[in-house]
Amino acid sequence: MRQVATPEYGGPEVLELSETDRPSPRGTQVLVAVEAVGVCGHDIADRAGLTKISLPHVLGHEVAGRVVEIGESVTHVEPGDRVACKQHHTCGWCGPCRTGRELDCTGKTFVYGGYAEFILLEQDALAQVPDNIPAQAAAIAACAVGSCVQALRGAAHLRSGETVLVTGAGGGLGIHALQVAASMGARVIALTSSASKSDALRAYGAHDVVITTENPNTHIADLTHGRGVDVVLDNVGLPTVFDTGFKGLAQRGRYVFTGQLERQKISVYPAFVFFKEAVITGSASTSTDSFLRSLELLDSGQVRAVTTDYTLDDVVGAHRAVEKSSVVGRAVLVP
Repeated sequence: MRQVATPEYGGPEVLELSETDRPSPRGTQVLVAVEAVGVCGHDIADRAGLTKISLPHVLGHEVAGRVVEIGESVTHVEPGDRVACKQHHTCGWCGPCRTGRELDCTGKTFVYGGYAEFILLEQDALAQVPDNIPAQAAAIAACAVGSCVQALRGAAHLRSGETVLVTGAGGGLGIHALQVAASMGARVIALTSSASKSDALRAYGAHDVVITTENPNTHIADLTHGRGVDVVLDNVGLPTVFDTGFKGLAQRGRYVFTGQLERQKISVYPAFVFFKEAVITGSASTSTDSFLRSLELLDSGQVRAVTTDYTLDDVVGAHRAVEKSSVVGRAVLVP
């Protein structure tokens, strides 16, 4: 089978397409023929060395496809089933797993290996995919959509009628966060550095669009009559974006980080936080509940997946496009 490996840290050019043997499942493992795999910001960070992984490594955790073969202990799926995976496998036995806190699982392992024609996945990481959800949409359900569901429900505690500012709104997380927030009854403001994406952002749920280079804080103040936004969902994690978002945050607002594009620190005077009575928090992944909810949103049409297809042969081009923010939505590899 074909796969794309990362033999060393570096730019997109380090990614190598190669041939390897097709694996066989054992125990609770499921062999899935990959039909689509998303190119996430996490992949970019792994490849660039912003995170530390063992090398060589096969990236890819946003996977959808069909079950080909199952291990002897698999009970929930069978060959031919359409499936997608969440970002991690959990043990199901530790205290956190048994008390509804699976993201704190002491044995949690991140999914890798999606940049290939076949992948071995643990059955607990899988969900069955409704027939009317395309593979590209199913692939990004857990991460690009589910991360937003998790952040807005679990961390921001977003309520209908509140106002949300979504940073990096044209990216893979951002453009789906707009739709998730709108589905929850929020007023949605998109913050983007790309004025050319404004029409697309409005088409995918933004009530208003703010451009980072055009006096963004004045614009946010005007849109909220000086009050500010109730929630900032920050998918970018850059100091300049944080300054804009935090200044635009309302009294007792919630600032939620879900991403970091570069190795840059953010600073804030404590007085700015306690006088505003702000909450600054983060949301790191997707629970099974949020994953299943994201599939429901896609199935119902409340969220439309925004993807751009690339082949495995053009994985370098896909990474370059993501780094340049030239992709609207999520880049997806289709083996």
